[in-house]
Amino acid sequence: MRAMPDNPSAADPRPDIARLFTDTVRRKPDAPALGVIDGGQLSWRTWAELDQAVDQARGELQELGVGEGDIVAHCGPNSPRWIARDLAMLSLGVVHAPLAESIIDRCPLPLYRGQRRRLLSGELVRVARLPPEHRVATLAMTSGTSGEPLAAMLTQANLSSNATAVSDAVGGDGSEVRLSFLPHSHLYARVCDLYAWVYRGSRLALAERRETLMRDIKLVEPTSLNGVPYFYQKVLDHWRADREAGGKSSLREALGGRVRQCFCGGAALSPAVQQAFADEGAPLMNGYGLSEAAPVVAASSLAANKVGTVGPPLAGVEVRVADDGELLVRGPNVMLGYWNNDEATRRVLRDGWLHTGDLGELDEQGRLTVTGRKKEALVLSTGRNASPSRLESLLCASPWVEQACVVGDGRKHLSALIVPNPDRVRGEIRQRRLWVFSRRQALRHTHIREVFAREIAEQLTGLPQHEQIERFTLIPRGFSIERGELTAKLSLRRSGIEQSFRREIEAMYH
Repeated sequence: MRAMPDNPSAADPRPDIARLFTDTVRRKPDAPALGVIDGGQLSWRTWAELDQAVDQARGELQELGVGEGDIVAHCGPNSPRWIARDLAMLSLGVVHAPLAESIIDRCPLPLYRGQRRRLLSGELVRVARLPPEHRVATLAMTSGTSGEPLAAMLTQANLSSNATAVSDAVGGDGSEVRLSFLPHSHLYARVCDLYAWVYRGSRLALAERRETLMRDIKLVEPTSLNGVPYFYQKVLDHWRADREAGGKSSLREALGGRVRQCFCGGAALSPAVQQAFADEGAPLMNGYGLSEAAPVVAASSLAANKVGTVGPPLAGVEVRVADDGELLVRGPNVMLGYWNNDEATRRVLRDGWLHTGDLGELDEQGRLTVTGRKKEALVLSTGRNASPSRLESLLCASPWVEQACVVGDGRKHLSALIVPNPDRVRGEIRQRRLWVFSRRQALRHTHIREVFAREIAEQLTGLPQHEQIERFTLIPRGFSIERGELTAKLSLRRSGIEQSFRREIEAMYH
């Protein structure tokens, strides 16, 4: 990997994050580092001021007895304090385990399973301790192949090698201005926003709130952005609506006017969205990764950008396509394993290779294309994961539902194709004396749809919002083997179902 000429860490091919931070503070103490927006007003803190905040956070942790090897779970919004605590923990050898609100109730850490000690206003919880030789810097929460949360153990070398490699791959320099709005509890934002910023010694501004994001973009005028597909789709939709209403601003102006390149990860990006950004002079770079790989595996750049691909693997990262099409990854970014779960570790780490569960191919130029999933997890455009088979099992537990197929990969929400129990529907029609004359008419009747809406909501009670079914279609026939919609074992053949009901699925998203 390449290093910046004035970076004292250049002699160390894989410096840890704390050393990267110290080097940047030494090089640029008075340079603007972190932008904070409060009430619509932007102010900048220098690297020296950030260093003082990190030192204060380090002192707070030490006073409370938190030290090397402690696993500290941390739940909180993006803020200067969050960043200072993260850097302080890394410098002390504390294992940082950032949590998102959506995963707390299913966290694999013993957070709500027995005794606990709350620290620092209830935002931090010390949950366990690892031996001194652990080498673990963070526990990154991931859904895993089963849909249950797992904690990937990542070292300082994993994080720093990935941050420096992805920074070098996509280009940029110390003059870059980036607006950060993705949750720092997610590894994508943490590495590609925070640690890449620390490495480059550039400027990073924090969005005030999700609701003020477009205002904050105009305020900061960033030169680059990291986002998920849903964000870029919404920006494009709003810009097109504005143009139809007579607006004359360009897409680049909608992104602040100075943006040179945008980066996308976390879920599959629509080639149409990527092409639209390219056509408007705001190149959108696609990438691919997973938490177990710290997280970036491949990334596009201005020099190697092709719509539909996710770019070449990072320097030092090997990608191999197995005989069944599964992508295997090896490199300094690959995790040690899953915390407290040897069985899950053995499933994905074999013979030195990380088995990603994703399918893909490499072209002659070495660019990677992700073609599908060996595992069934659906990834929404927001980056959230959902297990369709688990949801289908819950739906089919209802006496009203004979079959169900959940869809939503790459979309903003989950939808479902529902095959109703015909006896239940007929019985309801007779009992309510509904005015219908055909099966199709019955399935479109307002009362019947209300019954199924209530039934679906009841079956999924207690699940997080991103696992709820927002739209559904009642279909007049069941899935069949003959039409290629079921396997011989009567399992869903998703590609066949999506082909047969393409119109119905598209209608649920328009």
